Amino acid sequence: MAVPKNAGSLFYKTINKKLVENKFLINLQTKLFIMKKFVNLLVFIGISIIYIGCGASKKNAVPTKQLSAIAIGSANLAQIYNPVSTTIHPNIFIRKNNSQDIDLYVVINDNELLFSKANAQNQSMAKVRVFYKMIDSYENNTLIDSSLKVITIKKSSSSKTLAIKIKLKPIQEEKFVLQTTVTDLNRGKMNISFIDVDKNNSYCYDNFSKLKIDNSQPYTDNFIHIGDTVNINFYNTNYSKILKSYLPTSEYLPETPYFSYPAQEHKLQWGELSNFGVNDRFIAEKSGIYIFTADTSQNYGLTLPCFSGNHPYINEPHEMLKLVKYLTSNIEFDTIINNSNVKLSLDDFWYSCSHDLKNAKDLIKIYYSRAVYANIFFTDYRQGMFTDRGMVYIVLGAPKKLALRSDCEIWTYTDKKGYEIKFVFNKDFNSQFATPEYSLKRSTELKTLWDEAVKTWRSGKAASY
Repeated sequence: MAVPKNAGSLFYKTINKKLVENKFLINLQTKLFIMKKFVNLLVFIGISIIYIGCGASKKNAVPTKQLSAIAIGSANLAQIYNPVSTTIHPNIFIRKNNSQDIDLYVVINDNELLFSKANAQNQSMAKVRVFYKMIDSYENNTLIDSSLKVITIKKSSSSKTLAIKIKLKPIQEEKFVLQTTVTDLNRGKMNISFIDVDKNNSYCYDNFSKLKIDNSQPYTDNFIHIGDTVNINFYNTNYSKILKSYLPTSEYLPETPYFSYPAQEHKLQWGELSNFGVNDRFIAEKSGIYIFTADTSQNYGLTLPCFSGNHPYINEPHEMLKLVKYLTSNIEFDTIINNSNVKLSLDDFWYSCSHDLKNAKDLIKIYYSRAVYANIFFTDYRQGMFTDRGMVYIVLGAPKKLALRSDCEIWTYTDKKGYEIKFVFNKDFNSQFATPEYSLKRSTELKTLWDEAVKTWRSGKAASY
């Protein structure tokens, strides 16, 4: 129990007043002694009350797990989904040679770096610092090991992509989280990322490598375009063949966040299998989902979706028109989508939001820029704009806070009244498409914010929280 700083002086005045009134004579030393004893008594009583209270409630107390800052969420982590928060956007992934031999790749375009001649050589050079640490989990954030590497890059006559490879330190833990921070030292800008690693999973996507045919550089995208040609290797030497499967893509659009009954599930099954030799050249001849695996009894493998159009960019009116579903009722959307003149229907919708041509163009630019970033951040076997996270990202913008946990992501937005609204995206680890699928935990509690955001768009303003 904390005693106020002025408690001693107040008590002194009170005691002194009473002594004067009763005509008692007491010297200063005696007064101070009494004051000290009284204050000590107050403190003792307070501590005793707290102790007794704690002892009485100990049996009924529910232990609360202390979560790390990563699992609690912060604005700093939210930069992962906010492209304008940094100038450096490396592609970071791992490749396993075996359970103990793991390579970390940092692929970055040098046009994102700041080159400077402020060095002894007086040459245009950039400096990139790669720091990684292995932690036991998002929840605990207990450090297992870490390492740091600084790379100096000389400026070339033309822009180029650089692949930095760092071998991870061998550790005993079978599963861990790899946190990587890449910093442009000249500019002072950084990028942070997280990867879940299971060393003993011999079938997941990080056992495969994709190399471009023309320059043998790592193929970093999690999708492929029609006509792209890559070499695919599988590091598990127990298999000499890879099984390849093909499935059509899914363009199912998710329902609103407050959907009151379970949304329709679209689980894709294995298509027709064919052998695909290790080191065989793969060419994407048509749009669809290409799945490479060493064992179909395992729900893991390498998934390479190939979408029509110019994914992740959105250029075609029919692609753009689908996304207005997030801002309409089902009845209104059916009317819009069934219009034979797709371009006219798209223009009419956005013009109706503001009745101003310039403003409508601004809305289109913001809305579909978010859709492009949704494709970059959230594409799995579906285009990112057709996922739950993509839907929320497009309508509400990047979250203000982000929490990462072993079983979910939590996005936090702040409404106009200052209340924090949380969107929880649960991980589905049973996906046969290599990476977990994220599904929104739908709730009527999200309805007010969502309806407010839709109303904002429909009144000619971009919603952002």
